[in-house]
Amino acid sequence: MILVQNPLQLLSGSKRFIVFVVALFCFAGVAQHGEVSHFVVHKVKKNETLEAIASRYDINTEQIIVHNPFAKKGIRKRDKLKIPRYKKVVQITTVPTLGKHVVAPKETLWRVAYTYGISIDSLRVLNPELGDTLSIGALLKVPLKTAEEKAAQFDYYTVQPREGFYRLEQKLGLNRKRLEALNPELLSVDLQAGMVLKIPKIQADTLLVQNPQLDSTKPNFWDSTFVSPVVRIALMAPFRLSRIELDSVMQTDKTLTERNLTTVALDFYAGMLFAADSLNTAGLSVELTVFDTENQRHIIEQTLNEQDFAQFDAVMGPFTPGNVSRVSQAMSFFNIPVVSPLTPRDFQSYKTSFNSIPSKENLSKRITTYIDSLDAISENPCILIISDDKNRNTELKLKEKFPLAEIIRPNEQFGYVEPDIVDSLLTPTRLNWVFLESEDLNLITSMTSMLNAQQREDRQVQLFTHYRSATYDDPNVSQEHLGNIRFTYPSNFHVKQDSVRLKFDASYKRRFGKVPNRTAVKGFDMMIDIALRIAVKRTLYDGVSLGLGEQLQHRFEYTPVPGGGFRNTATYIIQQQGFEMIEVEPPSTVVDSLQSR
Repeated sequence: MILVQNPLQLLSGSKRFIVFVVALFCFAGVAQHGEVSHFVVHKVKKNETLEAIASRYDINTEQIIVHNPFAKKGIRKRDKLKIPRYKKVVQITTVPTLGKHVVAPKETLWRVAYTYGISIDSLRVLNPELGDTLSIGALLKVPLKTAEEKAAQFDYYTVQPREGFYRLEQKLGLNRKRLEALNPELLSVDLQAGMVLKIPKIQADTLLVQNPQLDSTKPNFWDSTFVSPVVRIALMAPFRLSRIELDSVMQTDKTLTERNLTTVALDFYAGMLFAADSLNTAGLSVELTVFDTENQRHIIEQTLNEQDFAQFDAVMGPFTPGNVSRVSQAMSFFNIPVVSPLTPRDFQSYKTSFNSIPSKENLSKRITTYIDSLDAISENPCILIISDDKNRNTELKLKEKFPLAEIIRPNEQFGYVEPDIVDSLLTPTRLNWVFLESEDLNLITSMTSMLNAQQREDRQVQLFTHYRSATYDDPNVSQEHLGNIRFTYPSNFHVKQDSVRLKFDASYKRRFGKVPNRTAVKGFDMMIDIALRIAVKRTLYDGVSLGLGEQLQHRFEYTPVPGGGFRNTATYIIQQQGFEMIEVEPPSTVVDSLQSR
């Protein structure tokens, strides 16, 4: 009571008594909530009262006035109030009876924790010896009740876009009440596309028997009638085989293990070969001709002069912007489409140009639409915007959409944000949306770590970005942290781990001796999409009218661009949940009404 008594020694009479009573009630109010852990900043809105603000944060008006003396005379629009947040009293609960879990191949910490309905931190508490990876066959301690539940052989189902409870009942034979019993989170969270639901194994087995291509329901043109029985594709890629000393085993191994243009070209080519085999099995004859450009302009010019490209239905490559532009220009004479496989940058476009990678602007529009849909159903989310100098335009657009958002500037010298600033602005009473618009490794590493530390049961933080650069794949960026803060971003690909993808990986490995990487899958997906569009519509130009097509982990939907040519505009919204990448759809696409039935 020292802090309360000392000021009173300067007072006397009734004035002293009044101050003592006020201080006593203020102290009692604070004591009732416990020790102040931190403050959040609340910006007063039009016609908002002190009583309403206190009610929102579950405190009383006196507690607000203690930390904001000016508020005693009244508050006005745009005033900023320091709102005290109090440490919660942790109640000790009984330790659950434990069971054992045997780690299966490809199982992650997040998957085990999710299976048993606990957090990764809780799993680590039960198993202090755990590292970042799991060893196959290792025994983990888990809650016994859910261990018995696991033994009952449950399986998992990923909710598809536009699937409501009615459609799930028709497909799975499980009504809403049963699904909620198996997945208690449905009692507090709306059903959304991308959710992973636990279902009895018997339902999962029945589902696969009824629809073995369940995970391939997206349009992919495989079932269409082939108008052209033969498709001829030319691949122009920088293999640079003349530079590899094939007589030197050490030099060959070095070239093929380092990530460079040669290995990228070989991986892409392997994916195309595998796709050609799949198409031939399906009854479409694919003739693939390969030209090594060596990434040299004079070699490309020589190839264009010596080869008869009029015989091909399409050309894939070259791999660099300038070379793609030159080949597109040359093919304009024959009207042969030239598809750029791996060039994210813009290049001079011609009427024959097809860019398979969506633009940054297209990705930005996709995430903007998604955020708009979230904002429409979310009540007054707390918005923080962190951006660097290269992303000021994105920052301005976000500020225009969210006028009350707080903009945080990274430290100019060290490139990071002070943790106290972020802590003071996040709130436990509303959703916290943080937009991180940067490709700087230091800023991304520090912010994702900081936001992960801020994530608590009483304070939910979600991270967004308009462009996920390759920086997020850096080993210094914790994927666990990104999963904990539900990192959400637009993407031109979706790395899936469904049954179709697992079968593809196994078949690819049997042929080439290794699991396909992202480049190989891109080669496979592009070859399948381009060849089928030509087979169904005779030319790729007409095949554009088929619209959206989806393969293993890429979507393709080509639209005309100013100046001539076409560009892929099909994208995903990806949310990292644990160590898995889940496609999410705007909430408005999830329906379960009589009209939809």
